[in-house]
Amino acid sequence: MTTHTRTVDRPGVAEVEQPSLPRSVFLHLLPGVLTAAFFYAVTPALVRAGQPAIAGAVLAVVLVVIPVEVGWLLREARRRTGSWALAGVLPYRPGPFTWRKVLLVVALLAWGLSVSLLGIGGSMRDSFFSWMPGWAADPLSAGEGSSIARILTVVGYVLVLVVLGPLVEELYFRGYLLPRLGRLGAWAPLVNVSLFALYHFWKPWDVLNLIIILGPMVYVVWRLKDIRIGIALHIALNSIALLNVVPALLSG
Repeated sequence: MTTHTRTVDRPGVAEVEQPSLPRSVFLHLLPGVLTAAFFYAVTPALVRAGQPAIAGAVLAVVLVVIPVEVGWLLREARRRTGSWALAGVLPYRPGPFTWRKVLLVVALLAWGLSVSLLGIGGSMRDSFFSWMPGWAADPLSAGEGSSIARILTVVGYVLVLVVLGPLVEELYFRGYLLPRLGRLGAWAPLVNVSLFALYHFWKPWDVLNLIIILGPMVYVVWRLKDIRIGIALHIALNSIALLNVVPALLSG
């Protein structure tokens, strides 16, 4: 897999190397493969111990997603600049976070919520993935653990799946990988969001749903060269999921 380098002369973009497409696909999907392998290997034991299956997802993000993706960014920063500063491998140079961008985040959030109400992921799961373990298809329903364990899972969900996970994923996928698809022009956002959706191997029924929900966001990030929009929206969408997560985990 070869790597090509070119100078990007569009405003707000630093010079960035352009890896080959196979290498880009590999970098998009490898963390997902490792995360899914961990989730499906560890979660059955957690469920047998009476823990909610979503605890396996929290552990997967803590022990796989964050170390792998942040580790790669740090490695590349050190290799490219001689420093551990992530700014060295995040080429977008956004300007101030204006009211226009705030309104864009609100509009993108409304879009994401509207698409979620269509239940595309649930329909795909019921139609094509009914053979998967129940705890994987509905990780909130499994486990009869203690109240303390459930509370700790909620706290972990908030810290890891609402804040840290989305932050790291946006830095890696939109901050690092998206600019390195720059040679694809306007196709770059579609390729990036499609590979990001496929990266969710632990819930394959959600691929189409994620592409539809996040596609406009990725295009806006690419167009404005501002990953803060992606970070804000990703965290907001995961925060709204708490409306289902908290009652499901604390009602047992």
